[in-house]
Amino acid sequence: MARESAQRDTGKIIAAVILPHHNVQAGNAFVIEAQNEEEQKKVMTDMAKTVKGDVTRTSNGIYLIIKD
Repeated sequence: MARESAQRDTGKIIAAVILPHHNVQAGNAFVIEAQNEEEQKKVMTDMAKTVKGDVTRTSNGIYLIIKD
């Protein structure tokens, strides 16, 4: 079982950079759909630099930009 401290909310998802085959609902985050993986990486880099956020890539290929 994971420690409780590891499960705390430590950041906020600012944006998700997805591809056309991803099915995502926005909620409070900004969702950007790129046409291909090259554009996805470019948009993710630009957005992360702009908001000075951290980036993580999920196992299904969605990039999440997170900021404390």
